[in-house]
Amino acid sequence: MTEWWLTYLGPAQVGNIRGPRKVLTDDEVARDTELQQQFDRVVDASGRTFLVERGTTGT
Repeated sequence: MTEWWLTYLGPAQVGNIRGPRKVLTDDEVARDTELQQQFDRVVDASGRTFLVERGTTGT
């Protein structure tokens, strides 16, 4: 039942959420790791979430 509700009320999805998951290549995993190391996710006072390059947040 929860999965059915998520189809309509859950986060936006591209593609079929019930279909088989895509197997990531080594290049895709490396790119994702690199991005996670270079950027921080920041939430502003209004609740918006965005990415900021590390070292520019004053931390």
